[in-house]
Amino acid sequence: MEQSVVIRFSEITLKGGNRHLFERRMAENIARHLKAHGAYRLKRQHARMEINGGGDLGLAVRILKGLPGVANLSIAHSAPRELPALTQACVDFIAGMQERAGGVRPCSFALDVQRKDKRYPLPSMEVATRVGQAVRDRFPQLTVNLTRPDLLLHVEIMDDRALLFEEKIPGPGGLAVGSSGKAICLQSAGIDSPVAAYLLMTRGVTVVHLNFHSFPFIGEQSKEKVRQVVRFLARYQPASRLYVAPFAEIQTAIRDHCPESLRTILYRRMMNRVANGVAARENALALVTGESVGQVASQTLENLRAIHETAALPVLQPLIGMSKPEIIRRAQHIGTFPISIQPYPDCCTLFQPDRPETKAKLTHVHRAERALPIEALVAACMAGLEVTDYGPEFYAADWDA
Repeated sequence: MEQSVVIRFSEITLKGGNRHLFERRMAENIARHLKAHGAYRLKRQHARMEINGGGDLGLAVRILKGLPGVANLSIAHSAPRELPALTQACVDFIAGMQERAGGVRPCSFALDVQRKDKRYPLPSMEVATRVGQAVRDRFPQLTVNLTRPDLLLHVEIMDDRALLFEEKIPGPGGLAVGSSGKAICLQSAGIDSPVAAYLLMTRGVTVVHLNFHSFPFIGEQSKEKVRQVVRFLARYQPASRLYVAPFAEIQTAIRDHCPESLRTILYRRMMNRVANGVAARENALALVTGESVGQVASQTLENLRAIHETAALPVLQPLIGMSKPEIIRRAQHIGTFPISIQPYPDCCTLFQPDRPETKAKLTHVHRAERALPIEALVAACMAGLEVTDYGPEFYAADWDA
């Protein structure tokens, strides 16, 4: 039987008159991720897409099961939809499933039949009953179990054929990256910000990464850690960009001229000013951070208000209500956790105050900043930006790590 990969969507199918735009973006992302891996052909269908051609379909599944916008996918086998031929194909397919499960033995099975073409002359239950009886006649050692079967065969009856498959492999769901605009993620490469970037990708947002590096106070290992995180996250969107901003001059000025207790807050306010400039360069519509209320001293509500006063765009904080254990579980699931726990400091650890302010007053913050040449510092930081672009990176084993 001819094989293909069937990719199904969830949220995309709920869109109205602009659904074709979301589907087109999904098709473009799939094609770009598969381009280097074989001669695949992509066919757009209602609420799904189908891939076949000369490429390795198993590899295609491993690539695409992590792609934002994919609800689930299957390797499907085409069969005739006329009942006698369909019944024989199902019986043969069940035989193959038994072989793959260790040979013919007493076990249970079930059929999940769906008529995608409602004009098909028999209802789904009737098809399941007749095919199920043929399976029992051929394999009397099999029993029917509709709740927890050992073998489950899915049958989808289309307008021109039937599709048979064993499983629906879950994807991340959400929307295709690029369908919801662009945002700048303040990327430290710690545990939190990579998770925040990933969650925005699953909402269809193209994420541009911005890291602040304090050379020579912070070593090159810290910068390489950020590159590793961005290279890893690049597999979730068709193209990624990393900006690295030189931040040592700004931090030195804050250390020398501002109250020690406000250092971290002032660092973050300056980061937002630089992020505003990067966002203007990238035509981005928002900033993204990995903040969670109360997790550290700078993330109290008072301090968050003071920090984000300098943001010219909405600040999206997808982790804001999550606990640290929940964020860690997300990082482990995504795959960034082993990189993030590498023991290399980020710039926010530089000149840390012994007693950081936890309830900053805006009047105190504004007074402290009057000692800084803010425009000149931001301009110098922008002038020193390093830019690196990444294509869709993929190493099949990493998805299952």
